[in-house]
Amino acid sequence: MFTLSQTSRAWFIDRARQAREERLVQKERERAAVVIQAHVRSFLCRSQLQREIRREIDDFFKADDPGSTKRSALCIFKIARKLLFLFRIKEDNERFEKLCRSILSSMDAENEPKVWYVSLACSKDLTLLWIKQIKSILWYCCEFLQQLKPEILQDSRLITLYLTMLVTFTDTSTWKILRGKGESLRPAMNHICANIMGHLNQHGFYSVLQKHFS
Repeated sequence: MFTLSQTSRAWFIDRARQAREERLVQKERERAAVVIQAHVRSFLCRSQLQREIRREIDDFFKADDPGSTKRSALCIFKIARKLLFLFRIKEDNERFEKLCRSILSSMDAENEPKVWYVSLACSKDLTLLWIKQIKSILWYCCEFLQQLKPEILQDSRLITLYLTMLVTFTDTSTWKILRGKGESLRPAMNHICANIMGHLNQHGFYSVLQKHFS
C-alpha cells in the first residue's frame, strides 16, 4: 500500500500537471482569440478601404458638369489602378464598363495628347505599368465577352464596347498620337501591340472571338 507521503506526492504531481495543462489551454485560447481578432480587424479595415475606393471611383465616373475639361490620361490611369486593385467581376461590372467608355472617349479626343490614354505608353516612368494595366483591362474585356449573349440588347451593346476596346489596343491604326510627328513612334507602339496580343493569345483570346464570330 502507498504511504500517506507517497499519496500526497502523487496528488501534488497530478495537480501540478493539471495546472500546467490548464495554463497551456488558456494560452492557446488567448492566442486563438488574438488571431481571430486580428483577422476580424483586418477584414473590417479591408472592407472599409474597399468601400472608400469604390466610392471614389463612383465619384470619378459621375457625369461631368457641362463645359468641364476632359480628364487627363493620367487621371484615368490612376482610377483604373484603384479599380483593378479590388476588382470583382460581378460587383464592379458597371464600374468597369464606365472605365472602358472613359478610355475610349479619351482616345477620340482631337489634338489633346495629355488626354489620350495611350499617351502613357510613351512615359518613361509609366510605360511598363501602363502595359500591365491595359493587359489586365483587355483580358477582363475577354472575360465579360465570354459571359455576354448577343441576342440580349444590353449585352449586345457591351459586346460592341469590349470588342472596340480589344480592337483599339491591339492595332495602332486609329491612334491619333501617331499622326504627323508621332509617326516616328509607330515601330515602338507596334511592338507594344504585339506584346499585348501575345499576352491575350496565351490566355485564350481567339477562343473568345470564336464565340462571337464563329
